[in-house]
Amino acid sequence: MEKKRGPFTSRDLALVAGLTGLYLVYGYASGVTFGHTILELDLFFLISALFTIVVSMTGKRWSATLLGTVNGLILLGEPNAPLAITLSLIPNGLVFDLALYTSNQTIDESSRKRFVIAGALGNLAMAISGLVILQAIGFFQGKRLDFILATLVIALVTNPIVGAIGALFGTIVVKRVGERVRSPLIC
Repeated sequence: MEKKRGPFTSRDLALVAGLTGLYLVYGYASGVTFGHTILELDLFFLISALFTIVVSMTGKRWSATLLGTVNGLILLGEPNAPLAITLSLIPNGLVFDLALYTSNQTIDESSRKRFVIAGALGNLAMAISGLVILQAIGFFQGKRLDFILATLVIALVTNPIVGAIGALFGTIVVKRVGERVRSPLIC
């Protein structure tokens, strides 16, 4: 496998733009269809899958951070987008990228297991930052203790699991696309 170094190419940026569009369109449709009934778990799944796809397809460091930042900044201008999810997309991408790299390993050497771990850790970072934002804006003021505990459990346990599953799904998509386009990028 060739190692991709250097700045992002126009192809890389086009992929980020396309995946951003996919996330935003799906997020809008999900919000209209489900509202908050499924606690945005589908969006946690999708962003983890998209991070896996963009990192695998570009092979560039910080591509998940770029995707998370672009999505977060665009959603910041959307009045109906939950602020906690909007702003926490950035730490999600950052932690996802950081979890993939060690001092002696590049993205070309990353395995499915590393992507699953990165998906779980990224979504955990997203959950923690989202909870901090909710606390900062006073969301939990006056709420019952059982509601607060349920929210914490869902955020800190369920979201990382959904992120791991999303990353696993992303590796399957990359492997399938890789078989059709070029050699698979994930072992």
